[in-house]
Amino acid sequence: MSVQVAIWGASISGGFLRSEAEQEKDGSFAYNLRLTQFADALGVDAILFPTRYLGGLGGGDGSDGQLDSLSIVGALAAHTERIHFISAVLPGFVPPVTLAKMGATLDVITSGRWHVNLVSGWFQGEQEMFGVPWMSHSERYRRSEEYLQVVKGLWQHEEFSFRGDYYQIHAGRIRPFPVQKPYPAIFQGGNSEEAQIMAGKLSDWYFMNGAPLDELQRQMNRVREVAALHNRQVRFAVNAFVIARETEREALEEFQYIVERADLTAINKFKNHARGAAGMWSRAAAISDFVANNEGFRTGLVGSYQQVREKIDELHRAGIDMILTAFRHPLDELGPFFEEVMRA
Repeated sequence: MSVQVAIWGASISGGFLRSEAEQEKDGSFAYNLRLTQFADALGVDAILFPTRYLGGLGGGDGSDGQLDSLSIVGALAAHTERIHFISAVLPGFVPPVTLAKMGATLDVITSGRWHVNLVSGWFQGEQEMFGVPWMSHSERYRRSEEYLQVVKGLWQHEEFSFRGDYYQIHAGRIRPFPVQKPYPAIFQGGNSEEAQIMAGKLSDWYFMNGAPLDELQRQMNRVREVAALHNRQVRFAVNAFVIARETEREALEEFQYIVERADLTAINKFKNHARGAAGMWSRAAAISDFVANNEGFRTGLVGSYQQVREKIDELHRAGIDMILTAFRHPLDELGPFFEEVMRA
């Protein structure tokens, strides 16, 4: 298959399922080193490290905290050879000039294997806890658009100036430049109209929450429409929680096992926190839609190896270039997934 495969890094403790079912919850550096090296040797294309300053939104209580999504890449890079790194960044916590400097440094350290995933931020309580002014949904995206203009400008120009509503740069200079030209690829999530417009105008990859193909196609069509107005092209990635087994029955039994043990307290807590996330989770209805991180079960990668392979083929034909995968036990499941699904 020519579709790329990315995995979630475990920089946030607690796992990726809101379920009492047993799962990998280790968020330590030691575990992330083991996971990243294993993925690198296996041929995984990229690993995405999420960002969170307040835990407790994943599968467990997150009591062991969260490792920084930028710092961890600098530590892991020297222990890998080919895997690419994607760091999620919240604009309210990391100024654009800081990201431009750190990102260029990480791209040098990784020899051109670093990228950013800009997340405009939907968790109001987390931002207010640390004194980050809370903005309306549309204003957060206006700030993010300026943010990307500043970062891209500093990465591409010998001297860059910018005057916006949120950022002002006066003949700014960043050295060294990133290794990748014209700049490290910019990933961006969000399911709202504002997110799709921003992706079409400024981002290189548009990340989508898990969803059936018809929903994904509507989003992709809108992003392509905006991108065409700016003479740009955008690539697409979708989140998916994978349960691939020898038989469909085995996979469905595990799916049922996980959903029957849904952690309703964690799910309700998450729903309460995510009320300001326009677009994302707007079509989630069943309990299973909230059990897996970022609606991962809605993509439908649950079944026999052949069924999962056929579903990925279908997604790729529809325009999906990358699957961002999560597993209950990544170190046990990644190997069979690559052998039986991706390389079959």
